[in-house]
Amino acid sequence: MKMGKFDGKICLVGGNLGKMKKDAFKIGLGGIIAKQMIEQGAQEVCLVDTDFAITKACAELIGGNVKAYECDFFTERTYEIEAYVDDRGKNKTKVVWKNFPALKMVEDIVAEFGKLDVLITNFDKFERKRVDQTDMELFDYLRDQNVWPTFHLLSAVRDQLSTQRKTQGTYAKVVILTSMLGKAGMSAGAIWAAFKGAMIGLTKSLAREFGRFANVNAVAIGPLSEKKMQGPKDRVKGAYLVTSSDLSNQPMTFEKVSPMVLLLASDDAIGINGQSISVDGGLWLKLEQ
Repeated sequence: MKMGKFDGKICLVGGNLGKMKKDAFKIGLGGIIAKQMIEQGAQEVCLVDTDFAITKACAELIGGNVKAYECDFFTERTYEIEAYVDDRGKNKTKVVWKNFPALKMVEDIVAEFGKLDVLITNFDKFERKRVDQTDMELFDYLRDQNVWPTFHLLSAVRDQLSTQRKTQGTYAKVVILTSMLGKAGMSAGAIWAAFKGAMIGLTKSLAREFGRFANVNAVAIGPLSEKKMQGPKDRVKGAYLVTSSDLSNQPMTFEKVSPMVLLLASDDAIGINGQSISVDGGLWLKLEQ
């Protein structure tokens, strides 16, 4: 029997699972990734998004060993500072979050399935606004939708992934989806692009912090051809092309992005850490010249 990349794995996929269109659910990139994980043998794929109706619809569409979780990423959290002694006998402090829905969700997943092997985050809300069109309300919205859920999930899984390395000897996989425009910049979406760039910096930093127990990588996707799903659309590509190529002119679909995500989420990626890999048909290649 052929083994799948995710045989026996417990995976958590968050963000852009899909959208409702005329009372029908249309699957998004996050949903495509979850579906393909099931097809490649995952024991269970747990889903979460900022809208539970979307999460539930995605789980129902995929079926099988998929479970929808409800999580409020925007509730105000409280915390305490806790002192502890690390493995090397050094005195340290850490933040212990209270009233933390993301942590409660992760604890529920581990209580039911015994572990968490993979975390994939893909939270995105795009607004085509320049800096001089961005008020504080829009700035906060873009931060909340593009950064907060990923930060919540990373904070929630850290201790669990560290414990698993000590008790089970496993390396977890974390994949953060962002945009190649976080590298290149975008005048008509400056603050959005800045938050996408923050995800790239976060990936590099977490590769160091989580490096003893997890691989952390990012996939920086190019403008997608799917309409009204996530990020800027296919028509903006011309601004980034120095010379065109056949690949860069082709539509960038979910199915072209997901294989790289699945690779980085699998044990095949054990030697890859702290990388932000562009999947954009060659746009970033032009920008690097």
